[in-house]
Amino acid sequence: MKKIILLFICAVSAAFAQESNPATPYQHRQLVNVPTAGMLNKGNYEIGMRLFANGGVLSNIGVGITDRFMIGISYGGEKIIGSGKVNFNPLPGVDVRYRAVDESTIGPAVTLGFNNQGFGPYYKSVDTVKVNRYTQKSRGLFITASKNYAFAGNLGIHGGISWSVTEKKDKDNQPAFFVGVDKSINDELTAVWEYDLALNDNKDIIGHGRGYMNVGAKLNFGQKVMVEFIMTDILNNSKDIGKFSRELRLSLIHAF
Repeated sequence: MKKIILLFICAVSAAFAQESNPATPYQHRQLVNVPTAGMLNKGNYEIGMRLFANGGVLSNIGVGITDRFMIGISYGGEKIIGSGKVNFNPLPGVDVRYRAVDESTIGPAVTLGFNNQGFGPYYKSVDTVKVNRYTQKSRGLFITASKNYAFAGNLGIHGGISWSVTEKKDKDNQPAFFVGVDKSINDELTAVWEYDLALNDNKDIIGHGRGYMNVGAKLNFGQKVMVEFIMTDILNNSKDIGKFSRELRLSLIHAF
C-alpha cells in the first residue's frame, strides 16, 4: 500500500513540475460508475487507480486521440493489497468513446462508446450458478447525454442507456438505464450522484431489483490531479455479496 501511494505522489509531483496543459476545462468522463459525455481532449492522457473492498485495486489509463475520440484500458483484481491469493480480473477492460454531438446552448453533448470494465469483485459462479460477471456489471455498448447549466457554479445532468454484451451468463441481459448529477461546490470540490436502474441485474442472483445508487465527492487540483471519495451500492442491492462499499479513486491528467 505504501509503495502504491508513493508512486502516485511521485507522479503528481512530476505533473506539477511540468508546464504542459491538461484538458481545459476538465470534463467528468464518469460520475462514479456510469459514463458521461465527457472526453479527454486531444493529446491528453489520464492515469488512474481505484481502491475498493477486499484489497482491490483497479488501474486505468486513457488517451485523447482527438477532441471527439478517446481510448482507454484498465486492469486489476482483489486482494492485491493485503494477504491471501490475488484474484485478478479475467481480462483487461477496454474503454472506447466517440462524441457524436457537442453540447450547445439548447442541446446536450452525446457520446457513443463501449466499456467492458465492471466494478467490484468478479464472480465466476454464485450458488452453483455460473455467472462470469462483476458485482456491478460493465456498461458494454452505451450512449450517454450530458448537459451543463450555470447554477451557483456548475450543474451537470446526465443520462443514458447501455447493453452489457460480455456479462450475460446469468441470462439477465436487458438494456440498462442510468441517470446522474454533478454539482460543483467550489472551484475544486464537486459532489456527484448516480442511479443505475440495473434492469439487467434483477433476477435475484446478485442484484435484488433495487438498482445501484452511488455517490461521491471529487477534489480537482489544478485540473491535473483528481482525488475521489466514493460510496457504492448504498441501497444494498447486492447486499448478500458486494455490500455497501467505501472506495477511493486517484487520477492524474496531463498532456503529451
